Amino acid sequence: METVESWVSSLLTVPENSNSLCLSTYLSMDAPTFQKISLDTLEYKRCNSPMEPPCRFFASVNAAENKPFYFLHAVYEGMIAGGAAGVIAEAVAHGGGKIILEGLYSGLAGNLAGVLPASAIFVGVYEPTKQKLLKSLPENLSALAQLTAGVIGGAASSLVRVPTEVVKQRMQTGQFASAPDAVRLIVSKEGFKGLYAGYGSFLLRDLPFDAIQFCIYEQMLMGYKLLAKRDLKDAEIAIVGAFAGAITGAMTTPLDVVKTRLMVQGSANQYKGIVDCARTIAKEEGTRALLKGVGPRVLWIGVGGAIFFGVLEKTKQILAQRCPEPKIEAEAVAAISCSGHGRAYLDGLVLDENKEPVCECNTCYGGPDCSQFLPDCAADANGGDPLFLEPFWMQHAASSALVVAGWHRMSYKYSDNSFNSEELEKHIRKVHSIVRNACTDKRYIVFGAGSTQLLNAAVHALSPDNSSSPARVVASIPFYPVYELQTDIFRSVNFNFQGDTSLWKNNSDAGTEIIEFVTSPNNPDGQLNKAVLHGSNVKTIHDHAYYWPHFTAIPAPADGDVMIFTLSKLTGHAGSRFGWAIIKDEAIYQRMSTYLALNTMGVSRDSQLRSLKLLKVVLAGGGRDIFEFGHETMKKRWEKLNKVISMSKRFSLQKLAPKYCTYFQKISGVSPAYGWLKCEKEEDKHCSAVLQAAANIIGREGSLFYAEDRYVRLSLIKSQDDFELLLHKLNELVAGEEGPKNM
Repeated sequence: METVESWVSSLLTVPENSNSLCLSTYLSMDAPTFQKISLDTLEYKRCNSPMEPPCRFFASVNAAENKPFYFLHAVYEGMIAGGAAGVIAEAVAHGGGKIILEGLYSGLAGNLAGVLPASAIFVGVYEPTKQKLLKSLPENLSALAQLTAGVIGGAASSLVRVPTEVVKQRMQTGQFASAPDAVRLIVSKEGFKGLYAGYGSFLLRDLPFDAIQFCIYEQMLMGYKLLAKRDLKDAEIAIVGAFAGAITGAMTTPLDVVKTRLMVQGSANQYKGIVDCARTIAKEEGTRALLKGVGPRVLWIGVGGAIFFGVLEKTKQILAQRCPEPKIEAEAVAAISCSGHGRAYLDGLVLDENKEPVCECNTCYGGPDCSQFLPDCAADANGGDPLFLEPFWMQHAASSALVVAGWHRMSYKYSDNSFNSEELEKHIRKVHSIVRNACTDKRYIVFGAGSTQLLNAAVHALSPDNSSSPARVVASIPFYPVYELQTDIFRSVNFNFQGDTSLWKNNSDAGTEIIEFVTSPNNPDGQLNKAVLHGSNVKTIHDHAYYWPHFTAIPAPADGDVMIFTLSKLTGHAGSRFGWAIIKDEAIYQRMSTYLALNTMGVSRDSQLRSLKLLKVVLAGGGRDIFEFGHETMKKRWEKLNKVISMSKRFSLQKLAPKYCTYFQKISGVSPAYGWLKCEKEEDKHCSAVLQAAANIIGREGSLFYAEDRYVRLSLIKSQDDFELLLHKLNELVAGEEGPKNM
């Protein structure tokens, strides 16, 4: 089957940067197992095999059965599988047919021209029709579903098969020299209906043939699986197909004899119809004449059945491996537009069991499809969800999509007895090597549930074991409030939070252990901070969550003893909860690893798998795609915000200057994650309250960062809807000030 696999694979090749999640639905080797009866009774199910991906044939019919697009998609897939099986079976059987039935026909190309569309149409109609019927009929009527689907599929394909068969039969009798001549002369002498000569007899033979053959095949396949209690091999499937073909061939031989006599008579009108033809043959030649050629026919159709069904199932398997059902489900949900102001998710709320998830609307949008703007809504610039990267991932839907098998990483640990994916660690090192924002050579890497878990793991690892002299944890104002909140909530006797770093600059007690948090770029003001304290008693934790080209120029690789990064600010996937720390000292690495093992037994294996998939996309093209997209987006947002605030005499923003970026190899424009807004008026002592009262803008007050409440942090990394609403409200606020700003 290698040539079959190569041929089908070439048909399904999709560009890496395709926006479509997948072109093919998830097909299985075993269509009958879709029936509930077989799923309930089989101890062994293909979909549970650790050697194969999960499988369902034409899953799109069930994943989104109320969407016409997905039904047509299923038809398209069936046409690929049926066309491949028909062409290969005809090509192989053609030579055998000439040996078995010498001289009966010639011209393989002509045969293939008819077989390809006919087989494609048949399977394309049969499979989705069968699945619909299996779902609506009782379990014990599965054979009826297959018979009915076979009749419907045969009727559809007959529109192509009958003219092809008429031309072939006439050419075999020597009436015409070529197929084009045959078509032209038949139409000229007998009219268009001449191409459908014997149509009734064709239906009489082929509709029962199609229905019986596929029903026998599927019932035998199901029974074989029940007995074997395992998945069937390719050879076994071919044998089942051969028996199904042989039995059907024997049963329908009389119909074939009648059909052939009617088709070749042309305008002679020797027979007046199907019944007359059968009666005349039996009367003049004997009833045995109705079984003329049964031996060669059974042999030929048996061989053809083995090839056809073997190729059909192999093609299904190839299609299944290219696009599993979960991608179809994801594609169905991703297709819900939500008016561009919201998203539907696979795990979203479903109000009706048989309907799709509801839209989750962006801030200030509502309604079933998020099309309704809520004019009195507040502009929420408080949070730090990095949704500005969502459009990038929508553009890279295919390359970033992920399907996780039901048995994926069920163990607590990886095969090397660790909690960390070795492959993911390799990719993390590659990313830093390309971006040149951190030294990783001869360093250790630990994983955490986002950078948040790693912050306290680092504090724990750097603290002394002697509880009589706990480490003092400090940070420079303004600083990320989690440093204090997390240190306090754990209430360890080995460390405690002591506030602002500047209070310890003149400390001369070398016996006091100090742990300094250095955030670069800083949250909230985007400054590239450096350590303030130095000495043998000082340990430093470098929080580099925002040290990516999205948010800052990269002047040089960071080279701290403990450096912490997070996926959320690299790719935007805050919900995946994945971060990592790069550590110089092995003892610190071991202490952090022990902390993380006892705390959560490592990071979710699913999160690590998704992170690996995302980093592969990041690394494509040297990271240019995501970093250029992220940087340009943030730079434009900063420029727009800065332009508005520059016109105000009531508010000001932090001062940031362009710097040379070693990644972009040029002077990089300012692109911080947050605006650190200051209220300049003496009376505006609580800037967050001023913004909310005057413009209905929600920011994060400065006191949360240990700064004055004259400051407020405004998030620039949320969705485009969020940013545009924030900008609109700030424009109105600044425009309402009295008099122009003195420049």
